[in-house]
Amino acid sequence: MTPYSRIRIWTTKAETFSERIPNPRKVDEIQRNLDAVQAALREREKRHGATVEEMTIEVNKKSAALDTAKKDLKNMVNLNKALRKSVRVRLAKWHEFRRHIALRCKVYFSYHLSNRGYYGKVLFDHVAGTLQLKVQTDDQTATQNSREKDPRSLSGGEKSFSTICLLLSLWESIGCPIRCLDEFDVFMDAVNRRISMKMMIDTANTSNRKQYILITPQDMTNISIGNTVRVHRMTDPERGQGVLAFQ
Repeated sequence: MTPYSRIRIWTTKAETFSERIPNPRKVDEIQRNLDAVQAALREREKRHGATVEEMTIEVNKKSAALDTAKKDLKNMVNLNKALRKSVRVRLAKWHEFRRHIALRCKVYFSYHLSNRGYYGKVLFDHVAGTLQLKVQTDDQTATQNSREKDPRSLSGGEKSFSTICLLLSLWESIGCPIRCLDEFDVFMDAVNRRISMKMMIDTANTSNRKQYILITPQDMTNISIGNTVRVHRMTDPERGQGVLAFQ
């Protein structure tokens, strides 16, 4: 069967569905338009360096990559929101935790000062990052001085005692397992020294899994230390010695 015979058969079958639509354009005109379109396509492919099929594949790839990027961006935005919310919750918990630590330190500081008959308080400024002490001794009450006297006006022994009270208060608020003090009682009188040692020993006895190391050049014979304290006495230094006797 020749091609023309096939065309006639197809035409007859097509006319059973619809009448033939007359085409006002001639075959030559249609051929010229077809050649022009094909030439334009070849020119565009030459200019872009790819065929229409290749560009279609590339567009589909870029479209899929864009969809993936949008999905990843949405996930990152959601993650960012979740992290910001988590940070806000953590900061709120941290501020509450800091407030409880400061309150605990204030209570312990007042309690330790009361062992000597003193009155005082700790002023925390969390914004400025400062800590201020206000201490009143028993003799200041008799002279009706201000209950918020600066500790710099105290004597050496009173300052040392107030400092120990502050350290004991701060130690109760942190989890450090080893706590050391060196020459803490140098400027103390006998009364302040006795009360300070008793406070530190009592605090050490009530502290669970904590090690206290207290170094002092003073004599410990008049201090009641109990059986929970081990005293290591070093030999007295030799005055005028030129070489240290390490052996």
